[in-house]
Amino acid sequence: MIGVDLVRPAAQRAAIPLVIASPACAGHSRAMARPLISTFRACELCSHSIARAGRLLCNSDAARLAGGPQALDVARAAHGSCGPNARHLDMPGWA
Repeated sequence: MIGVDLVRPAAQRAAIPLVIASPACAGHSRAMARPLISTFRACELCSHSIARAGRLLCNSDAARLAGGPQALDVARAAHGSCGPNARHLDMPGWA
């Protein structure tokens, strides 16, 4: 926490605590958490990604039809539910 008071003289100054917090993620409509790093950057930004047990999983409709949320390397494999070209990529802000 950082405090600064520039209005009052030095003898009367009191530290004003400032709390710096991350803004809510507008795209996912959920608060930002510690980022999970993966080799699939597009999946990190996709609205279908979910975090479970410290890993990112794909929770697209195709992944759920294949049995439930899938690990990103499985979903993005050549014959995975999303494939190497990220067929079901849904980025917030895309119209």
